[in-house]
Amino acid sequence: MQKTRGLGKNIVIKYRRILSPVDFSKASQHAFETAVDLAAQLDAEVRAMHVYQLPASTLPDGVMETPTDLETVLEERLEKQLSEFVKQTATEGVNITTGLAEGVPYVEITRAGKAFDADLIVIGTHGRTGLAHLLLGSVAERVLRISEIPVLVVQQHH
Repeated sequence: MQKTRGLGKNIVIKYRRILSPVDFSKASQHAFETAVDLAAQLDAEVRAMHVYQLPASTLPDGVMETPTDLETVLEERLEKQLSEFVKQTATEGVNITTGLAEGVPYVEITRAGKAFDADLIVIGTHGRTGLAHLLLGSVAERVLRISEIPVLVVQQHH
């Protein structure tokens, strides 16, 4: 419980559902571990999700096409990889679900946060600065800017 200064009211913030986007990097592993630790302390559940973008080929008339079997194979591999990723973390006593989404990562993460009715998004960042940040952008930064759900950004340990 946290007490606000000057208002004399007690504010209780209850996190029941935590969304943890995963890109299989060390940064997202650290963020996922943080989400699980928080969930264990707060009796919350965690949804680990991965967002992928399908490679598409453009046909002469400008139509984008992705082979359906490629999408199926990719989803099966990603589901397995996400399951293995989750198993690397001690998650005893924490209810964890997984999910995949196809699309632009920051858009799908914020969309999934709403769909999951998340109270918190815990996302990792690589902590890049300068030109690397400018060229690669930051999914975490974009989620932070557009999410209506509170976001905890966890920086990767070096």
